[in-house]
Amino acid sequence: MKKISLVTLIFGLAVILTGCGIFDFLDSEMNTAIAKKNPKICRKMDEVGRRERCLAGVTEAAKNEKLCDEIKDESTKNNCFSKVAVASDNQALCDRINQDQYKDLCFSGLAVKKQDASLCVGISNKTTAGQCVSQIAQAKGDIKLCDQITETYYQTDCYNNIIIKKNDPALCGQIDKIEMQQNCYTSLATSRKDEKLCDQITDQKIKDVCLSNVASEIGGNLLCGKIQDSSQRQQCYYLVGTKHNDENSCTQIENQGQKDSCYQSVAMAKQDTGLCQSIADQGQKTYCFTSIATAKKSAEPCAYLKEAENNYSCLYSVANVTRDAAVCEKSEKTGTRDKCIHNVAVTARDKNVCANLTDQTEKKACLDYTSLTELQ
Repeated sequence: MKKISLVTLIFGLAVILTGCGIFDFLDSEMNTAIAKKNPKICRKMDEVGRRERCLAGVTEAAKNEKLCDEIKDESTKNNCFSKVAVASDNQALCDRINQDQYKDLCFSGLAVKKQDASLCVGISNKTTAGQCVSQIAQAKGDIKLCDQITETYYQTDCYNNIIIKKNDPALCGQIDKIEMQQNCYTSLATSRKDEKLCDQITDQKIKDVCLSNVASEIGGNLLCGKIQDSSQRQQCYYLVGTKHNDENSCTQIENQGQKDSCYQSVAMAKQDTGLCQSIADQGQKTYCFTSIATAKKSAEPCAYLKEAENNYSCLYSVANVTRDAAVCEKSEKTGTRDKCIHNVAVTARDKNVCANLTDQTEKKACLDYTSLTELQ
């Protein structure tokens, strides 16, 4: 199998990408044609794709749809009609497009340009139509336009963005769909950090989420206690604990795994080894002590790890980050201590570190072992 050189590969990719028009902005001749609105320059181009892309650019600039008829490639022609339709505010051109992708682009572009949501109706793709209406509704601040959107995600996004921007809870009451109305109160309560807005919500699950979101924003765990659903209440304590580095919230969590994760997050943020000791899971506890030791560049937290391998991993992490083999001396076992020193020497690419080894055989191995390129 023949090897392909990097230069050949790059050249090949450049040719492919150029053929797709990705680098047209670097084409000085094409840019001149568009700037001068001169199709004659395009017509002299030998490569068909380049010539037609050039004509499409000139058509948009000149707002002359007749030039689109010179284009043979269907996609390029449809894209040409779409762009000139938007540029010239000519809706009739959108109907000449026979590919949904470009017809949708045409109607969407005109709708947004004219700020006319009724034009979004001509869009076949529901997602694109939803984006179209949402963009216009948000620009106008007209929440009633959001009702026209059939895609739930974009309709919710439309409502929330307008209401948060206007900061007016009364607008939530204008939403006909109850679930969206209550989600609206949740979004506004969160952005305003106002738990009273959660009282407007009748669905308990949504209300619990609302209280949890507000609690997460303002800190303190009193709001979490008002949540009825147990899982959501635990999640609330976790969010408050981890976001505000509040270990008191962690203590309220009943699920041990979630509680350990909460303690670990707060301990590492505060670099508090005392909180690491509150963690039940040995693996998370080891990680907690090791992370703090490494962050502080101090071997002291490693002393809490009594299991030899965990203690070694912690000491080595500190020794590695500090490039200080003296840290390895804190290891109680000679073999583990020597392994630590050897690995620091390799990682630091420093043969002088090998001098810390008392055993001559180990010292020679440290100096010679694969030219200091391999850890033990």
